[in-house]
Amino acid sequence: MKNAIILLFILGFTFSNCKKSVPTESAPQPDLTQNVSNINQMIVPNNFIYDNSKKANIKVFIDNNTYFNQLQLIEIYDGNPFGSGNLICSGSANMNKPFERLISYKRSIDLLYIIKRNPDNSSSMVTVSAKSAEIMVGGLGKGNLGKSTPSSPDCNTGCTSTVTGNSNINLNNSADVVCITGSFAGDVTINRGTVRICGNATIGNCNLNNDAVLLIASTASVTIGNINLNGSSLLRNWSISTTVTSSFSPGGSVDNYGTLYVNGGMNINGSSVVNNEGVLSVSGTLNNNKTLINSGTINVGSDYNQNGGAALTNACKMIISGNMSLNNPISNNGYIKVTQNTTINSGGILNMAGSSMFTTNNITINNIIIGTGATSLVKVSNNTIINGGGRINGTIQFCDASGIETNTGIIAPGVSLLCDLYIPKTVCNNEGNGTISIPDTDADGVADNLDEYPSDPDLAFNNFYPNEKETATAAFEDLWPSKGDYDLNDLVVDFKHNFITNANNEIVKYEGYYRLRASGGNQQIGFCMGLPVDPEMIDKLEGASLENGHKNVVLQIFDNSKKELGGWNTVMVQPKVEYKEYKVSFIINKGPSIKEFGAVSYFDPFIWINEASKGRGYEIHIPGNAPTALADAKLFGYADDDTNVEKAKYYLTKNNLPWGIVIPETFDYCVELSLLGMKENPDITQAYLHFAQWAQSGGEIYSDWYKDEKGYRNKEYFYTK
Repeated sequence: MKNAIILLFILGFTFSNCKKSVPTESAPQPDLTQNVSNINQMIVPNNFIYDNSKKANIKVFIDNNTYFNQLQLIEIYDGNPFGSGNLICSGSANMNKPFERLISYKRSIDLLYIIKRNPDNSSSMVTVSAKSAEIMVGGLGKGNLGKSTPSSPDCNTGCTSTVTGNSNINLNNSADVVCITGSFAGDVTINRGTVRICGNATIGNCNLNNDAVLLIASTASVTIGNINLNGSSLLRNWSISTTVTSSFSPGGSVDNYGTLYVNGGMNINGSSVVNNEGVLSVSGTLNNNKTLINSGTINVGSDYNQNGGAALTNACKMIISGNMSLNNPISNNGYIKVTQNTTINSGGILNMAGSSMFTTNNITINNIIIGTGATSLVKVSNNTIINGGGRINGTIQFCDASGIETNTGIIAPGVSLLCDLYIPKTVCNNEGNGTISIPDTDADGVADNLDEYPSDPDLAFNNFYPNEKETATAAFEDLWPSKGDYDLNDLVVDFKHNFITNANNEIVKYEGYYRLRASGGNQQIGFCMGLPVDPEMIDKLEGASLENGHKNVVLQIFDNSKKELGGWNTVMVQPKVEYKEYKVSFIINKGPSIKEFGAVSYFDPFIWINEASKGRGYEIHIPGNAPTALADAKLFGYADDDTNVEKAKYYLTKNNLPWGIVIPETFDYCVELSLLGMKENPDITQAYLHFAQWAQSGGEIYSDWYKDEKGYRNKEYFYTK
């Protein structure tokens, strides 16, 4: 029958060119909703090179002439610099010279933070999406500071159901996750469970009870008529377009990372904790009866009342258009402006710390203003009344330019009544106070406060991979061209690069840090780092040796891992040995600009097998990185290797698995899985439970697969000593 069908097909094609050809069988597609049983079941795209970092071109223009040709400092952070964000790179810019850079950072990063620091210590900041490959910033506005903002949720994974259109949602099961996509209109009631909003939603009545969770993603635009937030319920907002059209009185928790508008008053009640790291705008009166933590901007259209039992911590900016009444203590580490009158009542205390600033039109002090740490400024535009119970003490400069009108209280010795305290303009404080002189000790054109090396005219700015505080990790299998046991722990090395530039953003020095943590293979392994620098340009190399025979710098960090480490650090029953650290540096003569150089990335970490039967030609690189001139090309295509130099496919198996991988942070590696005594030895897919989904999707999902998050790993398979 099969032969007859084929014959009919051939005859049909011969006599009629109108017939379509029989489609070929499509390639098998991976199931991205679940893990695989082992690496042999993985179906990985041919062009995937297991890169956990991404690159973006960034250009920052200075578009105001306040400092004209004076150099200003641009810094790029991978998270909020006032939280857990870390510096990626820095450099100079002015009106005539923008900041231009190709940067490399973790693929899991959602936002980049760009700070412009000025010679007078003032600064401004913006946040931009980290998902774009081209980033242009024309003006650094007054952004908001906070802790490191959690990533916005999405509606692509983890949803038990998806809703769109006109309907009502009633949720009573804690395991349910309902995702709203597209356009939605209706009421939402959650007694238990989670609703994620990723589209445009118009909600008439929103009731959140018990353990309800409402998550509003950065992609959403949401309008809520009435909202009740009760018990241990939680509202989290990442959207810059979320509006409550009436008053809002939360009894549960609110985390705002975007922009939340309340078109009425707001009462923080019950056991509520309101944590604002974005912009919270309340058009009416804000009554705080519980806990308010501000690391962003709060705009109050009318009065602010700090009532008995309430707590307020302000780390950034609060603007109150009406009056402020303190009946309980508040802590100000940032900037508070009260347009009208401030009254500190008998239960109220204004705690000022760390060069913070508080400004008001009139103030009546019936209790305490106290300063701690660096001197802070209280500035009064009009009248000051200090009554009998009123006291000002600590590190405070109290500035009333017209003089204190009434004082029957106490101003402690050490409190200054001048108005000259310098408070710089910052992302949180656009008013500032006073002026300072601007020294430049090394006369390189970069003010000392902006210069990482203020006493060295040749050095000015740092440019890191992965960032200033963390290290990346390179992990390898050592049995290439055979696949091996695939636990990626035969050599584990942490590293960090810093290419230092001068005032003109030209590269002048390299500083590298390396740390050998594990040597889990039986073989002696050498470790090298290839860098895109001409060997003729470098001088004063320290901490490593320079390999000859290469067009670029190839540093040999060590040639025998077993000799260096003295142990495995991959077997739990064996004693752990101390890590071996290496610090490497060299000068770069007549180096290119950092723009011409390109991104500071992981470059080319690779290993070679230092055994008598193998030797220097047995190189093992990260996928996509070409072999060096010293590699033994006869080994390509042997055993499991599928390297094809002509097609620029390097160091991948025949089913596209790597022998080495770089993680842009410190990597928790596996124990010797083959020694666990299991009937079937697990591999990396059973240790990192989303590794396969990440690779099979071509890196589109689970870009943070290596992190220690809930459900991300099988912890019994990890080395934990």
